[in-house]
Amino acid sequence: MQFHKAILPAVVAGASIVAASLPARAAVIQYTDRNAFLAALSSSSTDNYDDLTTALYPSPLTRAIPAYSYNGAAANGLTASSSNGSQVLSTNFAEALTLNFTSGAPTAVGGYFFNTDISFNVINRVITVTANPGASTQAVVTGSGTNFFGWLDDSGTPFTSLVIEPGAGSPTAFATVDDLILGQAAPAQVPGPLPVIGAAAAFLISRRLRSRIAAARPRA
Repeated sequence: MQFHKAILPAVVAGASIVAASLPARAAVIQYTDRNAFLAALSSSSTDNYDDLTTALYPSPLTRAIPAYSYNGAAANGLTASSSNGSQVLSTNFAEALTLNFTSGAPTAVGGYFFNTDISFNVINRVITVTANPGASTQAVVTGSGTNFFGWLDDSGTPFTSLVIEPGAGSPTAFATVDDLILGQAAPAQVPGPLPVIGAAAAFLISRRLRSRIAAARPRA
């Protein structure tokens, strides 16, 4: 028992030092590369809007994909049509498009975000998207229908909404989303303190044995 009492404080101290030296983890990580974003997820579902016909839709519009549900909302209603060779969701007026996540508690969200004109042609304009909670915003001037923004919360806090704001100017721009991804962040690989505790214990045992051997040797 005396031996264990002697090594325990040093072992605990060693583990505390290691834990304190581990790097802090950022809460929200932003992505602009779709493949890198998907590689950081343990699971995900995608809404490609292919089931929506070209029409006007009331707000909010409820959507369901495997493991998640959400709604799209805009003050003056929504619309869907084909753009850039793909079916998309947009607003009926030049105003913000809000996606509210209602079930599934996604800790990762992403998609293609861009501006379209009244005929659903992609136009070169700034697009701004904010993920909540945390108000993490990404913005870029783009004329691409595959402009990707993604967010991952590695603290495990679920996202509650995305707010997509169109760029100002002429012709009028409409906030547009395609291939919305909702998912779960993969668990981060953080090295545990157990190997270090074992090493500290082995060191102390070895040191104690050496001391005992030295004390047991006959003196000349």
